[in-house]
Amino acid sequence: MIEKLYWLPAGKLSSDYSALNLNVPPGQMVTIPIWVFLLVTEDGPILLDTGMPESFINNPDYFKGTPYEGRIIPLMERDDHIVSVLKKVGYSPSDMIAVINSHLHMDHAGGNPYFPDTPIYIQQKEWEIVKQGISAYAPPECLLPNLNYTIVEGDTEPFPGLQLLSTPGHSPGHQSVLVTTKKTGPILLTVDMAYTRSNYEEGAPFFTYDYRQARQSIERIKQKMEGIQPSIIFFGHDIDQGAVQQVYPIFY
Repeated sequence: MIEKLYWLPAGKLSSDYSALNLNVPPGQMVTIPIWVFLLVTEDGPILLDTGMPESFINNPDYFKGTPYEGRIIPLMERDDHIVSVLKKVGYSPSDMIAVINSHLHMDHAGGNPYFPDTPIYIQQKEWEIVKQGISAYAPPECLLPNLNYTIVEGDTEPFPGLQLLSTPGHSPGHQSVLVTTKKTGPILLTVDMAYTRSNYEEGAPFFTYDYRQARQSIERIKQKMEGIQPSIIFFGHDIDQGAVQQVYPIFY
């Protein structure tokens, strides 16, 4: 079982709201939160996702001249970088016994270069993206082939109280995480399986690699959660939920 689970803010992105809900006409920009999660275990700390890359720091024009200009705007300061985020809570990257990458997009795997020796758990389908070295939503920092990847396929429990749930659709090898802590019990971190509560509960369509597969993943996890009844379901980029979420030093 996991001793403690901390929510750690790691900057923001300005994005077209239609990415969160395809029923909304494009053109309305919103600011969405970026999260990483720290899990404390008896054997040492584990990090879920590594945030945005260093190249985003104070660089809102990163995507200028690309198809994403004006649609994705990094809002990242030095304090939002994973090294700074961990330092604020008393850790360094070398302290982590493992990293879990939910997937390899720009806001989830950008800090990977700072974990050159740490086992990084990714699904097989995301590993195939690393081998190809090409992804529209992954700057080079997210696709380094020489890191210490631990490849998994399907649902697995690499540590007691930490289940990786295969939830492809948003990306080919996306995985969500079910954490069971001493204090709070089961907690489902959907990450980008569902950006928002409305994606998960109401079926609001959102940006995905494969929309049909994404819906199948959501339905499978909803059925799985019926038997588990998690105390918290936390969505990857839900603005309203994120605004009231308690962060470090509060733990769950």
